[in-house]
Amino acid sequence: MKDIFKEAAIKNDKLEKEFASLPETIVSGVVGASGPGASKVSSEQYWSLNLSLIAWKERGGQVNDSKLILSKNLADGELEAIQATIKRESLVQLQVKLSKVSPFGDARAQVVSVLDAPDDAELRAVLRKFKEPVEITHPEFGILVLNRTVDWFEGTVNWIDEPISVSVSLDEENGSSDASMKTLEALYSGASDWSKRITNYAVSELLELKNDNWLMDGQEALTAADFISAMKLDSITVYPDGEFEFWHNDGDLFWGHSILVSGSLAEGPNDADIPG
Repeated sequence: MKDIFKEAAIKNDKLEKEFASLPETIVSGVVGASGPGASKVSSEQYWSLNLSLIAWKERGGQVNDSKLILSKNLADGELEAIQATIKRESLVQLQVKLSKVSPFGDARAQVVSVLDAPDDAELRAVLRKFKEPVEITHPEFGILVLNRTVDWFEGTVNWIDEPISVSVSLDEENGSSDASMKTLEALYSGASDWSKRITNYAVSELLELKNDNWLMDGQEALTAADFISAMKLDSITVYPDGEFEFWHNDGDLFWGHSILVSGSLAEGPNDADIPG
């Protein structure tokens, strides 16, 4: 099996060496639904910028409608300065070192400095189009609206006569919701059976935890029926490979934590947690 982390590290090292030899150029572009963020490994000195453009152009060039991934090493406090300047769903202009075909096979740029926002009619048109709502209509689930920040469609369905939220993830390879929608359709067609399987699995995994560590002073141990009656399904998130997440209000079983049961159509529920 390939070591994907090792391969990524090798490609990143090649990219850094390429940046060191490249001239600086000016790029303008469109920031999508996610603004600038950063990540840091505890052993590293700098934060790593997380930001990409959904469309971009070199000065005097044509608009590229493919993603441009931006990188920059940030010292403490620099991220806040960038976030104050670069906003989600906006136009930006940057001085960069540009690798149009990077070792990763895509376009990447190392940010040198942030310039004044451009006055560019072509990029404004791209941004205007990007901001238009994207909807799909399903014969059973009604209208679902794309949440670009997380790349999934969101809507409301009646699950055993109770309204719940659903999130339908996009396929990373083709940007389609079709495969995830099939996951939701399969769950919905067997809603009563899936509901029992999910709640019974939550009981099998979490009831002992509740009774051992989460009882109030003087509270008696809960039964399985007590546990199930306290849980309330809030939402379901589905994925293109048949995987799913059932999110529940815990009814104060775990003092406000959610109850999350994950699994797949093939294997059924296989994990339970209390995030939050």
